[in-house]
Amino acid sequence: MLRKKKKSNIIYGLLALFFSLVLFFNANVSNFQSNIASSETFDETVQDVPVSIDYDSDEYYIQGYEDTVDVTLSGVNRVQLNAEANEETRNFEVVADLTDLEEGTHDVPLEVENLSNSVDAQVEPDTLTVTIEKKVTKNFQIDPQDFEDNLQDGFELEDATVTPQEVEVTSGEQTMEEIANVIISSDLDTINESISDSFPLQAVNENGEELSASLSPQTAEVQLDVSAPDKEVSLTPTQTGDAADGISDFDFQLSENSATITGAQDLLDDVDSLEVPVDVTDITEPTTRNVNVQAPAQLRSDVDTVTVNITPVFENSDTGTGENGGADTGTQPSADEGNENTENTENTETEETNTATDEDASPPVEEETTTEETQEPTEETQEQTEATQQQQDSADEEVGAQENEEETER
Repeated sequence: MLRKKKKSNIIYGLLALFFSLVLFFNANVSNFQSNIASSETFDETVQDVPVSIDYDSDEYYIQGYEDTVDVTLSGVNRVQLNAEANEETRNFEVVADLTDLEEGTHDVPLEVENLSNSVDAQVEPDTLTVTIEKKVTKNFQIDPQDFEDNLQDGFELEDATVTPQEVEVTSGEQTMEEIANVIISSDLDTINESISDSFPLQAVNENGEELSASLSPQTAEVQLDVSAPDKEVSLTPTQTGDAADGISDFDFQLSENSATITGAQDLLDDVDSLEVPVDVTDITEPTTRNVNVQAPAQLRSDVDTVTVNITPVFENSDTGTGENGGADTGTQPSADEGNENTENTENTETEETNTATDEDASPPVEEETTTEETQEPTEETQEQTEATQQQQDSADEEVGAQENEEETER
């Protein structure tokens, strides 16, 4: 019994040792993995970080340097790293200290200040090249010459107003000696209209190259009055659309017959008239419409719209044509008119015989028959004309006989 108890205790002891070792190694492995995880490093590159420069700004003017750099941040604390990388929550800054330097060009080391202890930083580039000069201030007149040089051919600059006319320029002593003008900078390659706008200012040398300088103010208000070549041209109505059935043509009357166009002279030379397109679709009676005047590209017209009176011309509407297609006669007498003429002639004869006057009786004037169209007269009209002519001849013979009798008596 004693031996069995001893064997049982040994077994239990070995099992306890085994489990103890398992628990020991399990705990150490977890701590080891935790230590590995906690030592992981994170990186973040921040671009265009501004450089803060310490120098005597009342005494010196600095130039020739890059005002931003790139900074690579690294650390095991991801939260702190993100805070430094964010511009809004950032604590660190890149600084160049020039306080102990004299005039001239220097390579200055860049330092990162106010950075969290859990974050490291590497600056690229790690030095700053800067030129230090004595500070000088001078006033310059603003030169608007570039605007006049950029006028399109044929255009004229009537007036140019720049506000202000003078600008204060601050720069280094040597740089100031190279400044020739302060100009208005613009991207207007060709000017063909009046301008009212604000433009930046630049200090330049004799070759027009921009120099480092601080200008006050930095912009100027510019008012340019530009006149353009002009030309008077006719307005020509042109028919568009489809005419209704029965209409052969249209008559157009414009409220304006000419317009003045403005633009480049070479474009004006190619234009003699402007088209006024008139749409005649569905027009069957006199109509009045407002129509746009079409000016060529890059040209302007002082007349934008005109009023057009549109009168349709119908087919077979020639004047002088009767309703039945026959020609209208001018003064051709009818049969009744012929009889009436004969009676008047006989009455005249009687009166001449009774009064025995010396005046010669004038025969009635035969009226000319006019027609607007050459057509064959009808048989009825011919018979009426012949009857009238016979009556006229008889009256003439009687008048002649009467005159002979009066001569014989005398």
